[in-house]
Amino acid sequence: MPKLPHAVTRDEVAKEANVSAATVSYVVNNGPRPVAPETRNKVLAAIQKLGYRPNAVARNLRMQHTSTIGLIIPDTYNPFFAEVARGVEQIAFENNMTVVLCHSDYKLERELQYIEVLQAERAAGVIWFPATNSTEPAIRVSNYGMPLVVLDRILAGVRAPFVVADNFLGGYLATKHLIELGHKVIACITRPMVLSHSSERIRGYRQALIDHDIPFNESLLITGGLRLEDGRNAGFQILEHPLKPTAIFAYNDFMAIGAMRAIHEKAVPIPTSISIVGFDDIPQAAFTSPALTTVSQPKLEMGRQGGALLLDVMDGRTISLKDNAPLSVKLVVRESTGACS
Repeated sequence: MPKLPHAVTRDEVAKEANVSAATVSYVVNNGPRPVAPETRNKVLAAIQKLGYRPNAVARNLRMQHTSTIGLIIPDTYNPFFAEVARGVEQIAFENNMTVVLCHSDYKLERELQYIEVLQAERAAGVIWFPATNSTEPAIRVSNYGMPLVVLDRILAGVRAPFVVADNFLGGYLATKHLIELGHKVIACITRPMVLSHSSERIRGYRQALIDHDIPFNESLLITGGLRLEDGRNAGFQILEHPLKPTAIFAYNDFMAIGAMRAIHEKAVPIPTSISIVGFDDIPQAAFTSPALTTVSQPKLEMGRQGGALLLDVMDGRTISLKDNAPLSVKLVVRESTGACS
């Protein structure tokens, strides 16, 4: 069996540079005591000559945190979260940090359990997609002294920077598009537990109806869920609605794609008999048949901004209100919407 390469120690570097081991630590860790430039250069030269690699684990323990950040998301099944996570990971990688992915499965108790794990592992900070309206996870993160950034939702009482898309505008644009195609009876698939992002989309839907003199009808709000099957069930409900909706706005693409399945099973043609718009623009939206019209939000940018904000908080930077301006959205018109017949 080949011998493992020798791991150079701090003491060996100290001997090579003719300084104390403590001085080597001060140079490697940039403190806590200052080191004269001439001495620092001697230590750096010895490090390079011997190929010394500091023990990152031990250094992080001394610093009371690691180079790890926690990312708590509610759903690994929905591609929306995967794309946002990719943006967070990009920023982390660019800054020599690693991301620990924590899947809460929309459960508060799992969020709290993961926060305990992250605290025990001395995570440097936390990025959190709230699964519920509870502020307890944010309180616990704060009590542990870990920096926090919230993504995709706004929770009243949580004093932490957040990154969200312009959900109101997205709901408005989707509904306005359907109205301009001549639709007046527009159903809306909503989220079972209303959080800020979904409530803002519904608010945009209602405002577009008001602006175009179309009465809002509470019965046209159909509760969806979190899985494709929930969208399918909502689609069946809409097809059986006594008002006979000619269009649907779904709060996300999963609900829209599920509803499209129900419509297909009932042999109702899209878009000649019913139009449908989703929200998120997940990759699958362009590959449904017909291709799904949807509101696109910058998922990768949301993750990158969230990661950058967390680094700012970790560095002690004060986050101003302008840092929380919503990200822009746009309507992507494809084949699932057409003129009302």
